[in-house]
Amino acid sequence: MKYLKILILLFSMCFSAEAFAQVMPYRTVGGVDRTIDTQRRAPKTKSKKPKEKLDIIEVTIEQLDKKLHFDDFQKAAVRVIYNENKDEILGISSEDIPYEAKEEKAEKIAQKIDKQILELLSKEQTVIYQEMIDDRKD
Repeated sequence: MKYLKILILLFSMCFSAEAFAQVMPYRTVGGVDRTIDTQRRAPKTKSKKPKEKLDIIEVTIEQLDKKLHFDDFQKAAVRVIYNENKDEILGISSEDIPYEAKEEKAEKIAQKIDKQILELLSKEQTVIYQEMIDDRKD
């Protein structure tokens, strides 16, 4: 009988709400929400800096300048050419036409831009730019 009382006492101590509060401190026990503390210790992920928006024209001119070594006049002229055609280039993706038609429109615009840029380049630059055009077509 003595062992039975001790067994019941141990059983009641192990399965009472206070015992669960000690074993599982981050659960809701007895009406107390213990998950609040875990929110304070969570790492802050919103501290990342937003990415800068890149101007597609400036990036394109920088890429061309690396290969063709533009002078200031050529850079300015190419910038004007791309700015004139920017709306057409960006408008292609928003049109509701088949993919093949979009490719054809993009090719026409690219040919028009290439023709204007080729007029500005020296002989050495023209050879390099023509190779770039051929690579793009492949």
